[in-house]
Amino acid sequence: MKNSTNLNNSTEPTEMTALRPKLKTFDHVLPYVGDYGRYQWLLLLALLPYAVIYAFLYFSQFFISIIPAEHWCKIDELLTVNYTQEDRVQIAIPSSNEYPYYDRCHRKDLNFTRILQSGDDPRSYQLWNNRTVECSSWEYNFTQIPYPSIGTELDWVCGREYLVSTAQAIFFCGSICGGFVIGWIADHKGRIPALMVCNVLALFGSIATANANSFWSFAASRFFTGWAFDNCIDIPLIIVLEYMAVSKRTIVVNVAFGVYFAAASTILPWMAYYIANWRIFAYMSALPLLSVFITPWILPESARWYVSNGRMDKVIEKLQRIARINRKKPDPHIYESFRIANIDATKERESATVFDLFRSPRLAKNTILLVLFWCFTLIAFDGHVYSLKLLQSSVFVSFSFACATELPAGLLLTLLLDRWGRRLCGFLSLSVTCLLSIAELILPSTIVKLTMSVMARFCLNMAANIGLQYAVELLPTPVRSQGVSLIHTVGIVAHTLAPYIIDTAKVWEGFPMLIISTVAFLGAMSVVFLPETLGHDLPQTIDQGEEFGKDQNFWSLPNHPKALYEEQY
Repeated sequence: MKNSTNLNNSTEPTEMTALRPKLKTFDHVLPYVGDYGRYQWLLLLALLPYAVIYAFLYFSQFFISIIPAEHWCKIDELLTVNYTQEDRVQIAIPSSNEYPYYDRCHRKDLNFTRILQSGDDPRSYQLWNNRTVECSSWEYNFTQIPYPSIGTELDWVCGREYLVSTAQAIFFCGSICGGFVIGWIADHKGRIPALMVCNVLALFGSIATANANSFWSFAASRFFTGWAFDNCIDIPLIIVLEYMAVSKRTIVVNVAFGVYFAAASTILPWMAYYIANWRIFAYMSALPLLSVFITPWILPESARWYVSNGRMDKVIEKLQRIARINRKKPDPHIYESFRIANIDATKERESATVFDLFRSPRLAKNTILLVLFWCFTLIAFDGHVYSLKLLQSSVFVSFSFACATELPAGLLLTLLLDRWGRRLCGFLSLSVTCLLSIAELILPSTIVKLTMSVMARFCLNMAANIGLQYAVELLPTPVRSQGVSLIHTVGIVAHTLAPYIIDTAKVWEGFPMLIISTVAFLGAMSVVFLPETLGHDLPQTIDQGEEFGKDQNFWSLPNHPKALYEEQY
């Protein structure tokens, strides 16, 4: 009797408990072979190339197409004379009251050839009739941005500056196509084939980007590169989360983003700065995509995908491999009990599609709220990324500072997320973002604005990590990959809107922060209506996804995961 009591109170599964009906799901059988051992640490290490790929795909176009704020009409006649840049601006360009304090799109209507032939000092000529003409070509000050980008080579300024935002939007449109197609492949052919397809497309797209010489060739290259965006990190994250202990899922997202993504995105601007050639930089940013050739050897296929497709022999094989690497020796009856428990549950999973997410009211509500939370977070996140161009500071320094907040944000989130839960942390991170964006709107100092922007980015890093983890934990296994792809595909609309939001600064310089603070507030409101996932098993069926969270109260805080784990066993 004493032994029986000890078994029931233990937080670790035993051979006797292995024979209970609890072995229905992969979450129940995983602890017997090890759910947080050497195998899981190897998977965390395997996330590195995919987090780097994600960072490079996300931010590289920013530096490939960046345009210096200081540009002016190019006057060929003045270039033949020994004038400095300041001289040429003073001679040919009308002044302005706003930074950079001269007109970037017009020049004085003067005959500079005749003036130079006369031998007179061009500075002595005044624009008596106030007539100006539009620029046909431009000069750029490469002091802060020390290289020509494709944007400066093709003069995407003044009436053509929308091409920078449009090229970024086309990249995200490629991600929409990739979301549907790659998501379908992931749920019907496997996660690993889907990951390899999207990264091969991105590799060829990145190489084509480096050889683009017009807007349309650049846009086409970015479209195909965009197919990998989101998928390149979503699929590896889903795989690793599915093999991880319930109480350790937070570590996965925060290692991927707080460490790997943070390091890659912090280094990226300095790669662009020191390479100082946008074509070579495009080639260099494609190098991590070569990991596609070793993907099948560093990442396993999703065991839950095997379960949902009735391939129990592969699942048992995976479990045995995990046990061997984690140096566990479970009773062989565990595998057979798990196999028998899942024989009758595969038919429904095989036929599930993304439309099943909207066939039951609670699951539909949760899906819509996840979409809203993710979209609002992305608009605010990208808005703060692109708004760095509006500040009168080194974009490389400010970009690095903002990206460096990923690590402390990840560390803080690791401490809080498994104590306060996903819902409360999501609400607080976006609420504080709203307040910081309002402060950036109101306060005049550039240093203060930069500080507020970096602090807001810190909060948005946490919100984005929560959004990534929330979707994986809340959506049921049969449509998890398709559901995550749907959420991120709709989120692409948010990505495409962000560059144009920053363009509203031409109407009023405070518009971008006003919009960002509003969407951050809406995102904070949407997350509070989601159920808490802390300490709960991933839903394995559509019915479990519908029932998830019915026993939770709106204002209740989550229990500590250890207590929930003890309750399960």
